[in-house]
Amino acid sequence: MAGKKHKGKDENKELNDDTRSPMYAAIAVAFVAIFIGVPIWWFSTTTYRAFLPYQEIQDLAVAKTNCLISLTIVSCLASTDEQDLEKFKAELMLSLQSGQGIRLKIQYTVDWQTCTTQEQSVFESSTSLTELDSSINTARDVPHGHSVIYIVHQDYKHLSSANSFIGRGRITVAKMKGLDVADLIKTRLVNEDALGRAYLNSAGARSHQADADSMRSLLSTPGYELSFSLLNPQPEVLNAEWDIAQAVKAYLNPFLGKLSEFAEFTVNSQVLYFTGLSIKPKHNEEDDSYRVSQNALPLVINPVEAKLGSHVSTNPSLNFLLYIPRPRHLPLYITDSKGEPVSTNAFLSPRWGGVLVHNVPRPSENDTLPLTVEIDTKHSMEVFLAQLRLLIGVPQQAASDQTLLAPPDHTGLTNWEYDVLLRGRTVENLATSATTLLSLSQLLKQIENIVIRDDIADQVYQAVSSIQEGHSYLSEGNLYRAFHASKRAIAASEKAFFDPSLLELLYFPDDQKFAIYIPLFVPVGIPVATSLWKVMKWMRAKRKDKQD
Repeated sequence: MAGKKHKGKDENKELNDDTRSPMYAAIAVAFVAIFIGVPIWWFSTTTYRAFLPYQEIQDLAVAKTNCLISLTIVSCLASTDEQDLEKFKAELMLSLQSGQGIRLKIQYTVDWQTCTTQEQSVFESSTSLTELDSSINTARDVPHGHSVIYIVHQDYKHLSSANSFIGRGRITVAKMKGLDVADLIKTRLVNEDALGRAYLNSAGARSHQADADSMRSLLSTPGYELSFSLLNPQPEVLNAEWDIAQAVKAYLNPFLGKLSEFAEFTVNSQVLYFTGLSIKPKHNEEDDSYRVSQNALPLVINPVEAKLGSHVSTNPSLNFLLYIPRPRHLPLYITDSKGEPVSTNAFLSPRWGGVLVHNVPRPSENDTLPLTVEIDTKHSMEVFLAQLRLLIGVPQQAASDQTLLAPPDHTGLTNWEYDVLLRGRTVENLATSATTLLSLSQLLKQIENIVIRDDIADQVYQAVSSIQEGHSYLSEGNLYRAFHASKRAIAASEKAFFDPSLLELLYFPDDQKFAIYIPLFVPVGIPVATSLWKVMKWMRAKRKDKQD
């Protein structure tokens, strides 16, 4: 009996060993599949997303922009006008502090000074405002964004009929009237209304007032491509010659040189034969000329645009066309809404370019064809330069009876106009880059399977840092550094937003992932699940045997 009992124990032990080994194997397979395979699959298929400063982006999108404008007001009044000067100071400071915006706050800081003996001598000895402006600019070195206003007596000899004079630099001469000087600062030297509209439009809030300057000029960009084209529809009759290279060197390069830090410009030119404008002018019998209304001219751009050629640059292109009318339409004049000829005989197409109609002598019956004609490049470049100023955002300000403006020098741009341009572009760049980053962050939060690479995160961090620097410099009145910080901000934000890698997994949603992985995991998962079920049953039976 003892032998049989011992034999039964051995058989049970062998049976338990035979059952235990497959169970341990199933447990090992399940352990490897669940605790090793699943984590490896999870981490290898997880979308890589570098961390972005979402909270800082949100704060920048709603942050208020403070723009500090520093002024130096120099009194050239006599000691007897001391009481009037104190009243002028109070009126001016009160007027400068009023009318501030909600998102864009413009602040003024005024440094009050007294005219030196040398400056007083210049005012008395100058024979004209031009000479005065040149002498004062030589004596004072005024930085970017700063304005110096000289206050003179009401009877100053060179301002007999006007109240103020704005020179080529950053020097202004004005009579002592607090409200008039404040209006001069706000509307001319700073252009607050246009500055506020540019900021709101860039921040995504459209202003209620139509802004011709913003609608006409191109958006901020690191560079522009300027294309000059001569259109000669009948070269067999007229052989037009123009020295465009010399014209660009003499008239355009000084202007572009002054804007070298504002943007990069590339210039190209071409001559298009048998290409004209699809216009039907009306004959005017009074002077035997032809007239075309400027309202109908924008419609002629689309047909000729396809013949201008393609550009390899990513920068926006500005086209300037010099059109020679057909001989049967000479002379051809552009008329305004009243039917009067336009003085420049040119028209501007917003954010595209400009067209100049250049009349040449009409060939007679005795002329040998083709008749060679020389293009007046000086006149044409003056017109194109004026159009270019408007297209890049230089404010259009004309002299009035109360405010005299000094004409620009050979560069075609005064220093105070350059400051207005930089200030407008600075607030526009800061608002645009902040809005771009906010849109990018909202997109990345909504679509979680978009890959965020480290280089994109670097661009975002650089844009955030540049925006913060721009706000800091602008609040300190350092326009030069604020503008360059805004340029870095807009470049980095645009590069991050339009990076092609952000679109690679945009059309790979979760349902497609399940459709791909389920056919792979089901054949493997069913045997593993079955083995785990058997292991659980075996462990439950083993626990029950121990209890028995």
